[in-house]
Amino acid sequence: MSAQNLAVKLCGILQQQNNEEVTAREWRLVGQEQDGSQILTWISTLQNNDVLNIGVYINRSKTLKTLYTFVEKVNVIQASVNSSHSLVAYVAKTNPNDSETEALYRPYLVGILPDKVTGPEEIEEWSNKQVMVQYVYGKSNKYSPGIRNDRFILFRHLECIKIYRTPMFLNECDDGSEKWGFDGIYPEPETIVNVFSWAQWDCANQVLFYIHYRVSTQSFAEDEEAKSPTEPIPTLSALQFHADLPYETVLNIPLSLPHMPGSHGAAAACGSYEDDPVPLRVHDCSLDLYIICDQRGLLCVCHHYLYKPLDDSTSSLVLDDVDLKDSGVNFAYSVTLLHHGCVVHNVVPDLPWSLAKSLRPSYTLYADNHLLVHIPMLFTHFIDISPHHEPCCHIVMPIESSESGPSLAPLLGWGNHTMVDLNTLDVVTMAIAEKDLVATYKGDTVLENRLGVLHYLIQHEGNMDLAEDLISWSCLNQHDGLGGLQKLMQEYLISVTYAVTRRSLPASAISLMNWLPFTMHLKFTDVKAGAISVSVSKAALWRSAVAAVVLSPRQRVSQFAEDAWTRLWAALCALATPKERLQPALVLERLRVSLHCYQPEALSRCSTPMSPTSGPLPTRRPSLVAQDAFPFIELDVCTASKQEHIIAANLRAVSVHLMRESSAGGGAALESGVHALATRWAAAQLDASRALCRATVKAGAAVPLPHQPRGFAYVDELDPTHALILFKLLEQYYVSADSIAFPLPQGFSSFFTYLGYRTLPFYAFVQYVHRNVLELQIDVLKAIIAVGKDDDSKRTVNNKLRLIQLVGEGRGRRALASWPNKAALVLRARDHAAALLSGVTQPSRDQYPHRPIKDTGIAALPSGERLSPLDTFLDLLTAKASLNELDFNLIIEATLASVQQDIAA
Repeated sequence: MSAQNLAVKLCGILQQQNNEEVTAREWRLVGQEQDGSQILTWISTLQNNDVLNIGVYINRSKTLKTLYTFVEKVNVIQASVNSSHSLVAYVAKTNPNDSETEALYRPYLVGILPDKVTGPEEIEEWSNKQVMVQYVYGKSNKYSPGIRNDRFILFRHLECIKIYRTPMFLNECDDGSEKWGFDGIYPEPETIVNVFSWAQWDCANQVLFYIHYRVSTQSFAEDEEAKSPTEPIPTLSALQFHADLPYETVLNIPLSLPHMPGSHGAAAACGSYEDDPVPLRVHDCSLDLYIICDQRGLLCVCHHYLYKPLDDSTSSLVLDDVDLKDSGVNFAYSVTLLHHGCVVHNVVPDLPWSLAKSLRPSYTLYADNHLLVHIPMLFTHFIDISPHHEPCCHIVMPIESSESGPSLAPLLGWGNHTMVDLNTLDVVTMAIAEKDLVATYKGDTVLENRLGVLHYLIQHEGNMDLAEDLISWSCLNQHDGLGGLQKLMQEYLISVTYAVTRRSLPASAISLMNWLPFTMHLKFTDVKAGAISVSVSKAALWRSAVAAVVLSPRQRVSQFAEDAWTRLWAALCALATPKERLQPALVLERLRVSLHCYQPEALSRCSTPMSPTSGPLPTRRPSLVAQDAFPFIELDVCTASKQEHIIAANLRAVSVHLMRESSAGGGAALESGVHALATRWAAAQLDASRALCRATVKAGAAVPLPHQPRGFAYVDELDPTHALILFKLLEQYYVSADSIAFPLPQGFSSFFTYLGYRTLPFYAFVQYVHRNVLELQIDVLKAIIAVGKDDDSKRTVNNKLRLIQLVGEGRGRRALASWPNKAALVLRARDHAAALLSGVTQPSRDQYPHRPIKDTGIAALPSGERLSPLDTFLDLLTAKASLNELDFNLIIEATLASVQQDIAA
């Protein structure tokens, strides 16, 4: 977080305005307006007397305007100014003394015109209940050009909320000029709320939120017991103010909040008020509630409270009890995400009472998709509230223990994510740096925190390079075990596919993304950040109640206007028909059925989509990314690769799921949109798989140098220990991709199989082959058979023959034909003779040239009139087959090899 001090900056501006010595001190922020201006007060010395100044600062123009100077020091706790900076409403608070046992709030109004200053005039009588005032920007109705009818709201806690109108008239002067005038007379106020217990003014959206009590027959939370129909429950309502239209009630939410005052306006439980001018809130310290509203339809109700877990022997809880104070209490805050219809509960258990009572969370929207909850001296909580998908991700980042506990509030007109410490006026930019995310990912934390960091970097930041580096780090630092690394890899694959597809889709097909998976393992679970444990859980709201809490567009005063409430209403209506996302397990189930009958030799390349080429196979498939440096050549030497089979299965699954779900939802999906999404999804799957493979081989230090060979030759040059480590890493990559039906890069299967043959014991290698983890394609089978010399041991020969038996007939013949060994020669000759004797003509592709076996000098064919068994066998073959079909050389060489083996034995 970067910071600058507002008071220091304003003192510099005052120094530029006046050449005199600046005596401004004791700066206080007492309000801010919709246009991004801040209302401040400061003490200065005037003629050896201390006076109070009230002014407005606009950061956009870097101007500070002094509105009014009091002749004495006044304790102004909150103020507001109209859009023309001609009227100032403020509240002065007198602290209790010997004659007064309670603090008193006094609202005033000051007219500041160029030729006349009116006031301060007391708006209402003093009150021991908290009083605040706030100007509404924009006119309530259209008046004549010579009248300005500004409005301000007056809050009196537990009693009422009123709206005042302060008319200003345009008067004509003697010299013909016109000046605005205010006579200090305004009509009777309108009471818009009779009794309320809490209120907040959203100056950015011109919305008034308040809590009152009403009778309700249904609870809002699924796990909450239904209350008595006659018992009033707290209800959160919202009044939307417009520029040229009347205000309207747009929201009514029944709440279930602990430590609420009684329904008849009981006194504050803590006996004191919290004076919060920014953002403007009217409440006592028994309820710490904060609402965030965004124009995209996001609404977050944030509630902070302390509680003590009760055992069976305890019937009540009193935090004032000394024993309870000395023991630990639970620091809790809940966030109601209304646009998602759920509540996220967060609890930090067993904090010391002295620490817990001084902590106050601050909330702000971050990067349009996250809610940043800052807990001073503990941690920063990063909650994903994106409107594009369900809430599932959260990150807990610890804070240095030496940091103090500021009271942060959002600051308008200073850029995104800017907050101010109301105690010190330090302006803080809440920026989450890459180094903080990397430190959180690599720190002593749980797997869910790492999953959340990956989700944020890929889907919200688009920082694929950093995410790839973190995956490489996880391969070398497997703190969460093999299962944890596989979850990270699966999350990377799904997140990259979703993010790449969404960015490449046309606007007309974006809505179809709601039916595709965006995560695999993310969920709200307990997280430990350093020494702090955070218990996080999610509860759903009643879907039937959610749909009725927001005013529908047809009931609005302007039915055709689009704002935050119409978008929120649309989001809540979408919750009534939940969308079922495609599950990778369903695709995998269907794929395994087809892979059981998968025969690469029987398929044609043109029968599966997305073939690399329709002509002859290229020497190497070009990489999609220039930085790709795989230790293998991206080429599958087979008729139809498994990669294409998996891509075809995903294309079918995505297309069918989109058509079925979109039709069931009431809106038939356009065929072009489904086709565009399905093809982009399949292409993004392959890109994500290649990127993850690149990260894995980078972690295994298997990136070949320019002068090094690739493929099987690269494996032969590896150190045995290095080869085993690389195999174990690639095995986890294979399991991660295969378990969610993702395709593998071309050439990976053969490279992985050959690497396994060179690193694993033969019995383990055969087990991998039997379980279809390692594929004996023709290229890797030829390479395995070619390993070693012609005089291999009997055990090695038998192992190779066993591998040949595991593959299909066609691949077995091709492997035997490329094996310059006596055993292979004998088997080929027997197969050739058996085919001829059975009357089956050998296909021409199986008549491979053979290498003659070197003669050892032992006579195998008798001379003279004696006929050998071979002569008799050849006579039989010539009688059964034509000379064109008979391979004399093969049979003779095989006979010689067999005789030599028998003699050697």
